[in-house]
Amino acid sequence: MTAKETLPQKAQETLKGTNIKPVLQNDTDKYSKKRFAYVYQGYDMLQNIYTIRTYIQKRYGIDQMLLEILLNLMGLKIFTRADFSNLPKSFTYARWKTFKDSEYVNLLMNHYDTEKRIYTLSAKGKNIVIKFYEYLSGEKKIPTNGQKNPMANKNKQRVYDKKKLQLIKKLNKLEVPEHKRFLFE
Repeated sequence: MTAKETLPQKAQETLKGTNIKPVLQNDTDKYSKKRFAYVYQGYDMLQNIYTIRTYIQKRYGIDQMLLEILLNLMGLKIFTRADFSNLPKSFTYARWKTFKDSEYVNLLMNHYDTEKRIYTLSAKGKNIVIKFYEYLSGEKKIPTNGQKNPMANKNKQRVYDKKKLQLIKKLNKLEVPEHKRFLFE
């Protein structure tokens, strides 16, 4: 695959007739005035994060701050109340009791000292994070029917939901790039 083939169709058409020649970046390449339009592969993992994050938020009825907290806690695997306190969060999730009662956390090890209790994400919290990563890597396609995707539900659909749904349909048609496949194969 050439560098030009990795570019969007409109960019390819625009480059026709110019003296710009896109090339794939290699670790051994040195800067050259002739070859300045490098195409970096593998740095597009978060390209569609906005659309996927919005879908996950609407699908599970959570806000962006809660999703970020779940992503952080999933990385920790097991955590204490102090670990939770160290996370940046909004006032809504500042209180440990509020978050603990939200059904996203399970007590893993009880202790008489509340600061020494160990927690983990519940199945509900883990599923949200796993689905987020599956959609982000391209392993799974985002559903486009109204039953599983709130953005496709015509009764609750907003104007920006229609635009995102069009983008989701385009994403679902795309083939997963080879540099993303190693994540799930």
